[in-house]
Amino acid sequence: MTGRGFGVLGRRRRSLLFRLATAPGIVLHELAHRLTCLVAGVPVQSAVYFQLTGPPGYVQHATPSRWSTTALIALAPLGVNVGVAAVLLEYSLATYTGSGIDAVAAGALLWWVGVAALIHSLPSSTDLGTVWAATTTRWYRLPLAVVVGPLYALRRLAGVVGTYRLTVPLSLVALVGMIALHDLSPAAFLDCVLAGQWGCWDGSPRLGAVLSMVLLDLLDRLRAMGLFMYVS
Repeated sequence: MTGRGFGVLGRRRRSLLFRLATAPGIVLHELAHRLTCLVAGVPVQSAVYFQLTGPPGYVQHATPSRWSTTALIALAPLGVNVGVAAVLLEYSLATYTGSGIDAVAAGALLWWVGVAALIHSLPSSTDLGTVWAATTTRWYRLPLAVVVGPLYALRRLAGVVGTYRLTVPLSLVALVGMIALHDLSPAAFLDCVLAGQWGCWDGSPRLGAVLSMVLLDLLDRLRAMGLFMYVS
């Protein structure tokens, strides 16, 4: 076998291993599409939630008649995967505690599923391309490009640099941000884990409190600008 053949085989093996390592995120991604179709009443022709060859998964459905439905189905993984990841990571850092190898393994499992969900939270290029086309084909939908445009541009960038070369670092940054939010130092984390204690650090819930502060600050700013006068 030539060097080029070995290189292709190596890439395939790495791709397969990565797909297996992040399988929970793939399943959540496709489930988000499927459940949104169910809620929106859009018929689904076929659905595959995970596979080793070909696309990681897919959901084929009828074409929605409304832009809002098209956008909801396409962008569902972004909300579902990020939401699941936030809940799992917050729970693992602030609530879950235990002793022994099984407790540490359970904590690591929460992190695995959470990070995998983040890695596969970005909608596919096909989904975002469909929403972008539906947005730009009608002049009265152009203001919605402010919402769809950044995601579409991010997806195009992922196509240039490599999807996982973009999503993996972003997911790790999000994980580091969650850890920093709880003032958890790497040394304190390692001390607990090596001692067989998950959650022995001071991990009071922070994410909800921070989000509440941000929302209240935003409402105050809107009131000050006269844009949200009826909020008590």
